[in-house]
Amino acid sequence: MRVKAFIAALCSASLLFFPLSRTAAAVQLPEGAVKGLPEALSAMDSDGNSVSSSTGEYFFHVEDMVYGETYTKDVQLMNLREDKAYHIYFYVEPVSKNGEIDLEDEVDCTMSLDGEQFFTGNVNGKGNIDLTQEVKDLGYYKPGDSHTLTCSVVWSGLEEDMLYIDEGEKLVTDKGITIVRDKDGDRHVEGEIIFKWIFYAAVDEEFEPPYTGLMALSSSFWLWCTCGAAALTGIMLVLLIKKRRKDKKETT
Repeated sequence: MRVKAFIAALCSASLLFFPLSRTAAAVQLPEGAVKGLPEALSAMDSDGNSVSSSTGEYFFHVEDMVYGETYTKDVQLMNLREDKAYHIYFYVEPVSKNGEIDLEDEVDCTMSLDGEQFFTGNVNGKGNIDLTQEVKDLGYYKPGDSHTLTCSVVWSGLEEDMLYIDEGEKLVTDKGITIVRDKDGDRHVEGEIIFKWIFYAAVDEEFEPPYTGLMALSSSFWLWCTCGAAALTGIMLVLLIKKRRKDKKETT
């Protein structure tokens, strides 16, 4: 049995096409923090989809979801800057749901950071912690640091929902599959749920970048220049002394 599911975070313009059944999350960002990720903070999932750097929004899209099958996405978070360190945070904003199947209640969701599970609940972010009310700290990122956020969803369903759709009966033997009774027509059910993951970052103002990279190159360059200038001065001094001795001999 399948369900046509759309699980996503959408840009604000797209929301005009969907009825809103939820209010915005009541998450309060720290003073000075805004939605989105600064330049050179990379956030990309295992399918090549990136978190929007301007809005911080990320979508998790599953279509034709199969009952009982687990769908997993890994989001790689990395600081590619050489001079700044950050904390990266995220939270969930429910948007809407509709259809015969209540995917909010019937889809289980788990999340982990670098393999350590921190959330279990529904796809709208409510479970052992409420990600619609609480911000999750996804770690501290010095230059070059990275962490992996993993999310898995599975449509576990409710038994009563599985009873009113007759999928027919099949007999499986070593000779293959024999259809004993066809399913009852083409009837199917659908469910849709839309939510947002919102990412943002906060810079560590006290971070002092390591003495490497361009800074080390610059220091080496000036050290080389200083040594070269000292050597040149020494050579010129020696030549001047020799010239004075020569001039003195010629006058005597």
